[in-house]
Amino acid sequence: MSRSNQLDPAADGRAARAQFSAAFMSDTKWRKAFRAIAEASVGVREMLVKFIDVDEPKRMRFPPSLACPLAYMDTIEFGPTELRSIEWLEVEADIEPLLTPLGRFPIEKSNLGSRLVGYGN
Repeated sequence: MSRSNQLDPAADGRAARAQFSAAFMSDTKWRKAFRAIAEASVGVREMLVKFIDVDEPKRMRFPPSLACPLAYMDTIEFGPTELRSIEWLEVEADIEPLLTPLGRFPIEKSNLGSRLVGYGN
């Protein structure tokens, strides 16, 4: 995995603005979503994550640790990773009922279950 901007949220923000016309998720919204899914005990143990600077989605354990600065999640696979570098993630669960009461989240149905979208055009 090429994470050339690792630990530089400003660089990931610039890359996202260059590639996408709309940002749907903030660091706070990603954290809120991770907590809600983890606390709901819906059996999610893995996520498929597409990062803005990587061509292929990566399988990662769920949930990531949020015991780090606001702009990051800590993953076993890649260490601290910027939340704003997530283009989208998929989990094997219907997360819409979990997240709808918490606000507006860009959720799509996917082959895996649900896709939470960070950026779009």
